[in-house]
Amino acid sequence: MKKVILFVVDSLHPSVLGRILSEGNAPAFRFLAKRGTYIDRVTSSFPTMTPVATSSMITGTWPDRHGVPGFIWYNEEIRKIVDYGATWQSILKIGLEKVLRNLLLKLNQNHLNPETPTLYEELEAGGYSAGNINFFMYRGTNPSLAKVPFPLALGTRFRLHQEDVLGPSHLTLGQLVHPNFSGWTTAYPRGPFHRFGFNDIFSGRIAAQLVREGQQPDFMVVYFPDNDKYSHQHGPLRSGFSIERADQQVVSVLDEFGSWERALEENVIIVTGDHAQSTVGLGKEYLIDLDCALKAFKRLKNTEEVYLGNNKHEIAICPNERMAFIYLLQENDEILPEVVGILAKDPRNAQIAWKVSDNRYCVVQGGTEKQLFFSRTGPYQDVYGETWSYEGALTVVDAQVMGEQTIEFGKFPDAFNRLISALEARSGRRIAVSATLGYEYFAIGAPIHPGGGSHGSLEIEDSTVPMIVAGMPVRLDHARIIDLCPMILNNFGLRSRV
Repeated sequence: MKKVILFVVDSLHPSVLGRILSEGNAPAFRFLAKRGTYIDRVTSSFPTMTPVATSSMITGTWPDRHGVPGFIWYNEEIRKIVDYGATWQSILKIGLEKVLRNLLLKLNQNHLNPETPTLYEELEAGGYSAGNINFFMYRGTNPSLAKVPFPLALGTRFRLHQEDVLGPSHLTLGQLVHPNFSGWTTAYPRGPFHRFGFNDIFSGRIAAQLVREGQQPDFMVVYFPDNDKYSHQHGPLRSGFSIERADQQVVSVLDEFGSWERALEENVIIVTGDHAQSTVGLGKEYLIDLDCALKAFKRLKNTEEVYLGNNKHEIAICPNERMAFIYLLQENDEILPEVVGILAKDPRNAQIAWKVSDNRYCVVQGGTEKQLFFSRTGPYQDVYGETWSYEGALTVVDAQVMGEQTIEFGKFPDAFNRLISALEARSGRRIAVSATLGYEYFAIGAPIHPGGGSHGSLEIEDSTVPMIVAGMPVRLDHARIIDLCPMILNNFGLRSRV
């Protein structure tokens, strides 16, 4: 039985990878694509944010099952906004210790649904070893000691210095958790200028050394984060240089097998991304200012807490780049239509969606105020075999009925499933708003990328990634990133418990 190596390139854009391959660049990716199956577009989660998408990849479920709603979201259990450190300004306001605890500990141990098993847990329960190199989601059953680097520990006043984390048997998290390699401190780029080991070269070198020293686990995910930052700064369509640098790290791993052909004889090798990005306009008009638009409502700040029985707050705005959640903190039934009414007047809001009642949802198109109600089960079927009923304008999600009863989605892939999963992720009443192509949401705590790249929305440009599967036959006619987990389990003769 072959081992599996999963390479994940953050913000991997389908068109850019396609262009690189057609030009004859990226030798490792080209080799794998020629000898495997190349899937041009795989649908990601909604929101298309890294913690959400990587949770879907490693559990085979959407956010309504895995429980991670976004990068910034309101946690009704603790009545506070959770922010994994979207901007340095928000880190300073919230405090470095809280941000690190959320990202390092709580994301995996508390926020990720404990009743939804991860791929690592499934594999190791089945008798196989699993490894994680710098991937956001790492929850497993094996304890490791995370040692926070001195500059970060100093920033927390040493309240966060050493912490036990539960992960797979082979876990690398930059400088925090790493294998016992001789000489690793000098051979791997680390320190604050190299994001404490959370960079492509660090990931590639760790993976290569695991192979070289005979420590490669049965399943290993290798995460390359650099392309995300590069795409944000330079725009996704100019990210070819960054993707080719990630390819160089894959080259270094394949070289450890003696020949690339031998690497494929011994391994299933998968290359994909968590989400893509789309280009944001340069002017201020491309920023949708939610603080300004919703200034009439009393907003919960990211340093505040909702007090039961004496709550003065009406809404919590949680921006996730090209989408946002507006949580409704009062039982007042008038707040929802008022917020929707304001958002619906702005054509820059492609969709404004909320839950109407059990199994009934509504989505409105900004600018036109066209409405669409939809529910699970009904006479219409999508390409995934799920059935639906609807009333109103399908154009709100760029869908149409083909033949008599088949619903097909255009530039908002798998829109019904993805909208429901975002609205049902954890408890709390909320409105999900997704931006028109070229626009991004601005609010306190939100990162902005004028003239660069951004993601988060329901739009196909943000929502699809390429996938290369080499070393085993695969057929995915309408691929989604939730297919990745069962596909890998199937290679080992296992079935998901989800």
